Amino acid sequence: MNAARLPHGTPAKRAPPGTATAERETGTVARVLMVLREIAAAPAPLAMKELADRLNLPLSTMHRLLELLAREDMVERDAATRTFRPGPAFFRMASHVVGRMPIRALAAPFLQAAVQAVDESAYLCLLDARAWRVQFARAAESTHLLDYRVPLDTPLRLTTGASGLSILAWLEVERAQEIVAAEVERGELSKAEAQRVLAALPPIRTRGYAHTFGQRIPGAVGIFAPVFDASGTVCGSLGFTVPELRYAKAAHERLADTARQQAQALSRALGQAEERTKAAR
Repeated sequence: MNAARLPHGTPAKRAPPGTATAERETGTVARVLMVLREIAAAPAPLAMKELADRLNLPLSTMHRLLELLAREDMVERDAATRTFRPGPAFFRMASHVVGRMPIRALAAPFLQAAVQAVDESAYLCLLDARAWRVQFARAAESTHLLDYRVPLDTPLRLTTGASGLSILAWLEVERAQEIVAAEVERGELSKAEAQRVLAALPPIRTRGYAHTFGQRIPGAVGIFAPVFDASGTVCGSLGFTVPELRYAKAAHERLADTARQQAQALSRALGQAEERTKAAR
């Protein structure tokens, strides 16, 4: 028999504390949260048996918990692979919570993780979609004495530097062309430079990140990957500004992979459901 659903906003009747029913309810809630956490943290959908093994639960219990979650659209099952992933209701709830949390604060642990991985200063850049400019919004500094300190909250062009190009490459083609044309009209960009910018965008999308030398800061190497919001729209970038004297080609892949990984992790934290920047190999 299917359990009757309560109207939205109606509080459920709870069993008195200390009773066997209350203990069962508490146990079920704890297990549901365990399952949700495991599915949300997994980089790929998980099969029921894998979930049961990870959480040390009987298959019958896992089947019941997944049925409860699927009924509320908190998880969804892929019929072809028989695996489970976060459902639409989970993403809606997550986006409501994240939407009230400033992205600068949300980005802090991802910037710190980027610095810890490569010991280079990491930056979050945010897109101003009204002026079509980008600004450095938050930084996490490396341990090096020789470093660049990029000024925060200063509007900058999208067509210069990896921080801006990594955003421009994931805007709609027509919008990117309009932005480039407007910069030409304002005298910020020559027609030849505009052609080079537009030609550089498809390779950036293929790689999954932008890479520039001395475009925004002389003597600095920029490596940035795009950040997406819950709707899948590019909203910023995350990456590194490295002194050219310290930059080594041998470390390039590690810098690029870290920028992509942390930008993708931040995008997932913002509610993005599907990765858009898998680089071609």
